[in-house]
Amino acid sequence: MVTGFLAAAEETRAPVILAFNRHVTPDIPIELGLPLAVQAAQQARVPVATFLDHGHSFEEVAQAIRLGASSVMFDGSALPYEENVRQTREIVRMAHAMGVAVEAELGSIAGSAVEIGDAQPAPEAYFTDPALAAEFVKRTDVDVLAISFGNVHGPYRGEPRLDLERVRTIRALVEIPLAMHGGSGLADTLYPSIIASGISKLGYYTAMGMGAVATLRRQLIEAEPAALAYHHVISAMVQYFRDEARRVFALTGCVAKATP
Repeated sequence: MVTGFLAAAEETRAPVILAFNRHVTPDIPIELGLPLAVQAAQQARVPVATFLDHGHSFEEVAQAIRLGASSVMFDGSALPYEENVRQTREIVRMAHAMGVAVEAELGSIAGSAVEIGDAQPAPEAYFTDPALAAEFVKRTDVDVLAISFGNVHGPYRGEPRLDLERVRTIRALVEIPLAMHGGSGLADTLYPSIIASGISKLGYYTAMGMGAVATLRRQLIEAEPAALAYHHVISAMVQYFRDEARRVFALTGCVAKATP
């Protein structure tokens, strides 16, 4: 994935974020996976950020910073509001001292990118409250805020109902970038309006990951078994992620946005 993404980013002059989520890939130790992404980012010819996705503790975030991540996420969305504020503020203080940006989450985003299954969005009562978002950002000094507005982790069930008016309201109240988790698998026509509403960072994995399996299945069915070895599979997957990343960069308006 890293190889394919960066090849596509350099070809299209698109900036990109490489995210490491230890819950999605538990068989890849963070001590190996994150430094690989960091080294690749440092060698890239376009701006590449590295990111710890959904860190759930001070220790996990601190480890990612020690391993070279340029940005980290502390996900305290399941905590009571005041505890989310307290822990996020503590992590921001530590990360900023090391020159590392912090993303936090407010509201409840349903679904899972780990256990793949159709997910319903969280009830509207669990969507991010705009006034609370403004207060949260002010009290924590966080750099990026992940919000809930009908988005879900993993595949969507039925027609997605995204409350883009809520995004616009939050965008008007806070000055920092807003992040959307669960950004894959939507109709292509939705992405321009999502971005125009105020989303600056979009997480895109599940649809791409499922597409990789479908591509691999076709390759294994169509090829002579004796003609395939593991390195052929690697090459096919690098090409798949390269092609798919180019498509997503174009879809989300990232092409030619990298500074010279």
